[in-house]
Amino acid sequence: MNNVFFLGRITKQPEIRQTSGGKDYCRFSLAVDRDKESADFIPCVCWGDNAQNLVKYVVKGQQLLVSGKLQSGSYQDTSGSTRYTLDAYIYRIDFLAKPKGAADMAGSFQPVVDDDLPF
Repeated sequence: MNNVFFLGRITKQPEIRQTSGGKDYCRFSLAVDRDKESADFIPCVCWGDNAQNLVKYVVKGQQLLVSGKLQSGSYQDTSGSTRYTLDAYIYRIDFLAKPKGAADMAGSFQPVVDDDLPF
């Protein structure tokens, strides 16, 4: 079973991107407290509606509860060396608090589960 759940704060303002095939996605990282003095920075990816909602409604520093799965990968860097990656592919995002000035966004903070995932 490959399921992960993270509670953390988004580390920078998310930006939407598109694959060469036109699918929306967003890469972001969550700062997850390890203890009172340190945190882990978890690289995450979400797709489709989740990516669009993340970019539309989330601001840097906002707390999120996410669930998904870990996925490893690899690529060749410019020097020809193989680099290995490990990302959390997120399929559910729970917005735990509205960002400042978001009074007009009532009802938009429902969990979003994306069934149209590329994995």
